[in-house]
This record gives sequence, structure tokens and C-alpha cells, in this order.
Amino acid sequence: MSPSLTIAASGMNASALRIEASASNVANARSNGPVPQTPPDRPVPRSDDPRSVYQPVDVVQVSTGSGTAARMSERLPAYELRHQPDAPFADARGMVAAPNVDYTREIADQVASVAAFKANAKVFSTASEMARTLIDMKT
Repeated sequence: MSPSLTIAASGMNASALRIEASASNVANARSNGPVPQTPPDRPVPRSDDPRSVYQPVDVVQVSTGSGTAARMSERLPAYELRHQPDAPFADARGMVAAPNVDYTREIADQVASVAAFKANAKVFSTASEMARTLIDMKT
């Protein structure tokens, strides 16, 4: 595969991962849970308890020299405390943990991810078309 196609494909993959992460954050934004033993500036430990607070994620991208590599990473702070004394899992102070998800940030990231995906798809399409034209010229 040509370098242009490799770079564009890696950009499309990164954009798709960013959309996936943001969609997961939005879907779980209102899923309060008991206050974890860990402070908000530490990742929430994985738990089999379905009531545990959702750990929001971000996507970290790094240049590879031939495109970009993307991976999900825990967002910190992971949660914020909210006063909800009527929740069955509220602590003695009436506090619950709520995922650190800001809808405005998520929407902006989704819009940027879609724009980046479209731009990379256009690069991919143009590079493919140029390669086809070059092959046609040689025949």
C-alpha cells in the first residue's frame, strides 16, 4: 500500500476509535455509582459490580512516521461527587460518584472526529484515483 493510503487509513481508524470512545462516554454519562475507594484522579478499578461508576475514556494519538496510532486511555479525573442521598448506593454523606463526562466536550470531539474521518477518506480516495490514473497511463 502506498504511504498516502497508509496514512489516510490510519487517520480513519483513529477517527473511528474517537467516535467509539465518545459514544461510550455519552451512553454512560448518567450512570452514577457508589463512591470508589480510589480518589477521582486515579483510574476506577474494574469491578464486576454492575453499580460501579463508569470510567470515561479518551483517545490518545501518536505519530508513527507512517500515519497515526490511537488507543483508548482512562480519563482523569474519572468521576465527580454528586449529592444524591436517595440513591440506594449513596454513602453516609449522601454522595454518589458520577462519571466525568461533559456533553459539550463529547459533541465537539464527535464533530471533529467526523470531519477528520471525511478528510482522511478524501485523501484515500484521491490517492487511489491517482494510482489508477498512473497505472492507466503506463498501459
